[in-house]
Amino acid sequence: MKKVVLFKSASEEYQRACSALQYEAIFVEPLQFEWRNVETLRAALTRREYVGLVLTSARAAEAAGRCWDPAKFELWSARRVYTLGDASAQRIKLLLGLDALGTTAGNAENLAKIILDENPVDSKFLFPCGNLSSETLPSVLEGQGISVDSLTVYETTENEKLRNSLLELNRSEDPCCMVFFSPSGCEYIHRQLQTFSNKLYHLPHFAIGNSTAHKIENLGIEVAGVASKPKPECVMESIHKYFTTHTCS
Repeated sequence: MKKVVLFKSASEEYQRACSALQYEAIFVEPLQFEWRNVETLRAALTRREYVGLVLTSARAAEAAGRCWDPAKFELWSARRVYTLGDASAQRIKLLLGLDALGTTAGNAENLAKIILDENPVDSKFLFPCGNLSSETLPSVLEGQGISVDSLTVYETTENEKLRNSLLELNRSEDPCCMVFFSPSGCEYIHRQLQTFSNKLYHLPHFAIGNSTAHKIENLGIEVAGVASKPKPECVMESIHKYFTTHTCS
């Protein structure tokens, strides 16, 4: 059975998607997170000037969940919440009890177009995000007259165990490819791979989406495939398609 390295936290959904196509999943978390501005976010969520909330990652949804009070934030049941991907939408539903829109957008630019189509000019949105969040969405929205208040609610840093995880992976496993889930993860992983002799660097690289794929290319590495949507089955379809025409050692 071919082994696939997934640079993310362990996931039952990805485990099932791998098994369905006869692959074995190996999870390696390249990132760690620290919460920021929780009380500022709590206060912002009580303000009535916002017509909606944009949570483009599961981590941002978790930040909102840390200060969520259904009794105080009942007003959000009548407002729009936008996100990217089913995983984030599920976290929003679980932690906030809200149904999210925009799950099929695929990327920030498309999500911005959806928000523009569904909301009038002069609308104002709250955008809790990470310190490495792309400026694409707020730039597009503000360029068309919709205000966005960005608030950094978590910081992304390199997992302190990443180097040891990569060393162990190189020593004890024989994967056929690697899947990357964020530009920052790509950066940290390849920085570490430059520090020791390994077989991992030359494996086929797959990306969860276009921004991650662009980061891989900027590192001078060819991208073997990009998931059509940020879903486990789409990631695995990309990998399986590649290996129907390429030999895996």
